[in-house]
Amino acid sequence: MPDKKYQKLIVRISPKCEDLWIAHCFEYGASGIETTEETASYITMAVYFTDMSIQMQDIFELFCQQYMPDKKDIALLHLESHSNIDWLEAWKIHFHPIHIKDRLMICPPWDVPKTLKDKQIVIINPGNGFGSGSHPSTVVALKLLVAFLDKSSTKNLSILDVGTGSGILLIAAKCLGVSQLVGIDIDLPSIIDAQNNFKLNQLENMVTICGSPECIQYPFDIVISNMMLHELQSVRNDLVRNMGPSGALMLSGFYLSQKEQIIESFHELQVILEINDAQWGGLIMKTP
Repeated sequence: MPDKKYQKLIVRISPKCEDLWIAHCFEYGASGIETTEETASYITMAVYFTDMSIQMQDIFELFCQQYMPDKKDIALLHLESHSNIDWLEAWKIHFHPIHIKDRLMICPPWDVPKTLKDKQIVIINPGNGFGSGSHPSTVVALKLLVAFLDKSSTKNLSILDVGTGSGILLIAAKCLGVSQLVGIDIDLPSIIDAQNNFKLNQLENMVTICGSPECIQYPFDIVISNMMLHELQSVRNDLVRNMGPSGALMLSGFYLSQKEQIIESFHELQVILEINDAQWGGLIMKTP
């Protein structure tokens, strides 16, 4: 493989500026963006550019001039140039098999164990869709799912996954015995990623919808959503409406420091289980 040069711009940014910064970087030629550290207060991001003519300092300064964020909301940490990188192999080293209790193993397609006893293997090819299994919030969502299904009969259960991303939660639920599954996401590339992951796991007739949850008009036994606080709050009425009379709502994707805000937002529901991982929280809630 020929030598490939690239540039890397590293910033620390507040969560409220995250989406705006990502869109800005891609608009000005970014080849990829990686989150290297994340807390409730800030996110450290590495932005990659393969066009060596791009002036990264200018991109940062243009963002500050155009959107005028507070100084505490964004900081330029490093500007770097590199060469001699195998992009494919460098990308793959970040993804390894992940064990979810004693029931599941989440694997990328290039690292699937040949033999594995007593565990269901879920193969996920990381792509546009969020949910490779490596993020703590996805781990929390999977643990919630396993914990709930371990105490329930999966026969005839139905699941709606709101913000399905890579389809990882649907595939895991299918492996655990759930047959009635629907995933919905507003992002078309994520839907395509999910469908490709279904094929990797030799699953057919998996239903995914590109749209918002307001278009779902029938109840489910389990409604699950792994999304950030503001996203959960924006669809909270649809999440509750899509629960059956004795249904369960599984929420992850929020920081532990935001747990009380989640409970307040879904005040008509009662918490029946809480699972945490690092700084990330997860709740199962039901109608009292």
